[in-house]
Amino acid sequence: MQLSSLVLTLAAAISTVAAYPITADDVNCRSGPDTSFESVKTYKINTDVNITCQTYGQSIFGNSIWDKTSDGCYVSDYYVKTGSNDLVTEECPIEGGDGGSQYNGPINRTEIIERGRYWVSLGVPYSMTKTYPDQQGRMYRTDCSGFVSMALHANAPGYNTVSLPEIAKAIEWADLTPGDFVGTLGEGTAGAAGHVTLFLSWADDAHKAYNTLECRGTYGCVEYKRNVGWTSGGFTAKPYRYTRVI
Repeated sequence: MQLSSLVLTLAAAISTVAAYPITADDVNCRSGPDTSFESVKTYKINTDVNITCQTYGQSIFGNSIWDKTSDGCYVSDYYVKTGSNDLVTEECPIEGGDGGSQYNGPINRTEIIERGRYWVSLGVPYSMTKTYPDQQGRMYRTDCSGFVSMALHANAPGYNTVSLPEIAKAIEWADLTPGDFVGTLGEGTAGAAGHVTLFLSWADDAHKAYNTLECRGTYGCVEYKRNVGWTSGGFTAKPYRYTRVI
């Protein structure tokens, strides 16, 4: 009886370690759930990887799930044969230092992107009047500036396109880093005259276009691609950096 119990206990423990095969050669495992993050390891086809948790990140061929492996890096779920289009293990916690940032406090870039990804993964509808909760339950406006405010863990229900520059400094396009934001902001951009996007990554080697996370019009909160220097309401978009980013 004791031996049988031991065998069953060991079998149960082993079954909790989920190993899945890689489906392509030279698949990058990155420091974050996005191709803008550094590749720290590569996997060969048919390599079994242990998934410790999963999160949402950049969509790869329609799959926005990223798997954190026992090597401590993230690989796109598109290249892992889990047998499911959904999460197969627990969701990774936000990696914001000490479990996450404080409201209106310092915040790192990984957490900014992950907070933005949360609404994008849910397809939160766009509205200039309605609100939706962040992971902690705080309600933010679901328009473009409310979305960026939520991602920054800044004032709720959110700054608007006129007031966002109060918590940011203007930077050069060449200095953009994931977690910065780009928009037509400041005086005269109230209502539909202004727009703002979260910078995710460059879309090309020439840095003529970039990938965004944003809440836009009838599309809701989505991942999108924009050209450098896009315009809205007669204003040209410029890049900014949150004053509390660390």
